[in-house]
Amino acid sequence: MGRVSDMVIDDTETPIMVVCPECDGEGYIEYEVPRPQGFGRDIGYLDTESGICDFCSGDGRVEKLCECGYPVTVHMGADATKCEECAA
Repeated sequence: MGRVSDMVIDDTETPIMVVCPECDGEGYIEYEVPRPQGFGRDIGYLDTESGICDFCSGDGRVEKLCECGYPVTVHMGADATKCEECAA
């Protein structure tokens, strides 16, 4: 195919990526870990640890999704909120 048709196909297949709502684009989240009472402590407490965000797999960005669950593509425009199927 030609270059123009390849660019059109890329635009219709490439999803718009937005900042991950779980980790705010950092790729890591902090979570609480309970530390139980032990011989060195008389009471337990909550400690914090950080780990890779499960929602974005550490990338910090996720696909922008339509209400129906399909991704919104670059072809629809950067401000689009609906996929091609719902917009038609």
